[in-house]
Amino acid sequence: MSKEEFCIMPKNHNYSIKRTSIYSHRHEVFFGARNRQLSIEDGLIVFLRPEMHNMSKKGVHFDRVFDLYLKKIAEKVWLGYYDKTIEDFIKRYGRNYL
Repeated sequence: MSKEEFCIMPKNHNYSIKRTSIYSHRHEVFFGARNRQLSIEDGLIVFLRPEMHNMSKKGVHFDRVFDLYLKKIAEKVWLGYYDKTIEDFIKRYGRNYL
């Protein structure tokens, strides 16, 4: 059995906080060269159905509305979990999404 990946995202009907046979694609909420690793370290990952990740036009990598939706949730939960400010978030991830 594989080890569980660190995730601080809240439960939600649009994604899973654990990898399952249905929600099999891990998505780092903040991606790109630097932010992908920060997302993993900070627990800002979700597990998506393949079509909601990158296998259809509804996927997060093609749907800006869904992408921003996840980023807003992630920023809000990061601020609370780590007891940080928006300025701290901007220093870490480069911008504010709230």
